Amino acid sequence: MQSLDEIRKMVEEKFISVGQIERYKHTLGVGKMALTLANQYGIDPTKALLAAYLHDFCKYDSLEEITSLLDPKDIEECESYPVLYHSYASAQYYKKYIGKDEEVYEAIRNHVFGRLHMTRLEEIILISDYTEENRMYPNCIKVRETLLSKDLYKAIYESTYYTIEFLKSKNINPHPLQMEVLKYYEGKCKQ
Repeated sequence: MQSLDEIRKMVEEKFISVGQIERYKHTLGVGKMALTLANQYGIDPTKALLAAYLHDFCKYDSLEEITSLLDPKDIEECESYPVLYHSYASAQYYKKYIGKDEEVYEAIRNHVFGRLHMTRLEEIILISDYTEENRMYPNCIKVRETLLSKDLYKAIYESTYYTIEFLKSKNINPHPLQMEVLKYYEGKCKQ
């Protein structure tokens, strides 16, 4: 497997080649937050950085490039929820070309809105994507404050809640799993 520095450079070159320097900055921000959280929660920092660097890797690929990486079941789901294309494709890219670690794969795949019973690495990548330092939306700032006060479950709940509310404001139906994740983390907050 390539070194983390080689992977970071590969990501940098890809985003810069398509004029997405802000996406590269976002990726570095996700990496920084993921590293902080990995150290805080005793998670392998190499896995956290690897998943962070690759979480949006296929974000600007053509639909043809993305679907060439996906199986028919994933394509069908993505047709209904296009926001998933890049995460599913980025995870498949990782598995095909970079490494086989299932935990890293799942963290990349599920970073958009998570799933039930996520691993701690999945939780870290999900919430790092929402709260990294370049995200300056009021809700992101609020959730970042919750997260940095060491309330991971509440931060995931809040980020999920705000994302669902945003989708509803745009007349977009949330994925059914988003509603399940919201309820699941609401329950985790009460434990």
